[in-house]
Amino acid sequence: MKSIIAGQQTQTVYKDLRKLAEVAATMMDDSLKGKKPEVNDTKTYDNGTKVVPAYLLQPVSVDKSNYKQVLVDGGYYTEGDLK
Repeated sequence: MKSIIAGQQTQTVYKDLRKLAEVAATMMDDSLKGKKPEVNDTKTYDNGTKVVPAYLLQPVSVDKSNYKQVLVDGGYYTEGDLK
Protein backbone atom coordinates (compact mmCIF):
# COMPACT_ATOMS: atom_id res chain seq x y z
CA MET A 1 0.00 0.00 0.00
CA LYS A 2 2.84 2.36 0.71
CA SER A 3 3.96 2.01 -2.92
CA ILE A 4 0.46 2.86 -4.13
CA ILE A 5 0.26 5.88 -1.84
CA ALA A 6 3.71 7.00 -3.06
CA GLY A 7 2.62 6.66 -6.70
CA GLN A 8 5.07 3.83 -7.44
CA GLN A 9 2.31 1.27 -8.07
CA THR A 10 -1.16 1.82 -9.49
CA GLN A 11 -3.28 -0.82 -7.79
CA THR A 12 -3.45 -4.18 -6.03
CA VAL A 13 -6.05 -6.87 -5.51
CA TYR A 14 -7.35 -7.28 -1.97
CA LYS A 15 -9.11 -10.22 -0.39
CA ASP A 16 -9.82 -9.84 3.30
CA LEU A 17 -7.70 -12.47 5.06
CA ARG A 18 -9.98 -12.26 8.09
CA LYS A 19 -12.88 -13.45 5.94
CA LEU A 20 -10.66 -16.09 4.32
CA ALA A 21 -9.72 -17.44 7.76
CA GLU A 22 -13.37 -17.44 8.85
CA VAL A 23 -14.49 -19.35 5.75
CA ALA A 24 -11.60 -21.84 6.02
CA ALA A 25 -12.33 -22.51 9.70
CA THR A 26 -16.04 -23.02 9.00
CA MET A 27 -15.27 -25.38 6.12
CA MET A 28 -12.89 -27.39 8.30
CA ASP A 29 -15.39 -27.49 11.16
CA ASP A 30 -18.11 -28.71 8.79
CA SER A 31 -15.77 -31.39 7.42
CA LEU A 32 -14.85 -32.59 10.90
CA LYS A 33 -18.55 -32.83 11.78
CA GLY A 34 -19.26 -34.86 8.65
CA LYS A 35 -21.18 -32.02 7.03
CA LYS A 36 -20.65 -30.89 3.46
CA PRO A 37 -18.74 -27.57 3.50
CA GLU A 38 -20.39 -24.59 1.84
CA VAL A 39 -18.89 -23.74 -1.55
CA ASN A 40 -19.76 -20.99 -4.00
CA ASP A 41 -17.88 -22.22 -7.06
CA THR A 42 -18.09 -25.66 -8.65
CA LYS A 43 -16.81 -24.81 -12.11
CA THR A 44 -13.64 -22.74 -12.30
CA TYR A 45 -10.93 -24.26 -10.07
CA ASP A 46 -9.41 -27.04 -12.18
CA ASN A 47 -6.26 -28.51 -10.64
CA GLY A 48 -5.43 -30.51 -13.76
CA THR A 49 -7.03 -33.68 -12.43
CA LYS A 50 -10.54 -32.50 -11.65
CA VAL A 51 -12.63 -29.43 -10.99
CA VAL A 52 -12.40 -28.78 -7.25
CA PRO A 53 -15.35 -27.21 -5.41
CA ALA A 54 -14.18 -24.00 -3.75
CA TYR A 55 -15.30 -20.97 -1.81
CA LEU A 56 -13.97 -17.94 -3.66
CA LEU A 57 -13.80 -14.53 -2.02
CA GLN A 58 -14.69 -11.53 -4.14
CA PRO A 59 -11.48 -9.63 -4.97
CA VAL A 60 -11.46 -5.85 -4.59
CA SER A 61 -9.25 -3.62 -6.70
CA VAL A 62 -7.53 -1.15 -4.36
CA ASP A 63 -5.83 2.01 -5.58
CA LYS A 64 -4.98 5.49 -4.34
CA SER A 65 -8.61 6.61 -4.68
CA ASN A 66 -10.17 3.92 -2.46
CA TYR A 67 -7.52 2.46 -0.15
CA LYS A 68 -8.77 4.42 2.87
CA GLN A 69 -12.34 3.26 2.39
CA VAL A 70 -11.41 -0.37 1.79
CA LEU A 71 -8.44 -0.90 4.11
CA VAL A 72 -8.56 1.77 6.82
CA ASP A 73 -12.32 2.10 7.25
CA GLY A 74 -12.53 -1.69 6.89
CA GLY A 75 -10.25 -2.04 9.92
CA TYR A 76 -7.45 -3.89 8.16
CA TYR A 77 -4.91 -1.07 8.58
CA THR A 78 -4.71 2.12 10.61
CA GLU A 79 -3.59 5.39 9.03
CA GLY A 80 -0.38 5.03 11.05
CA ASP A 81 0.34 1.62 9.55
CA LEU A 82 0.51 3.20 6.11
CA LYS A 83 2.97 6.01 6.89
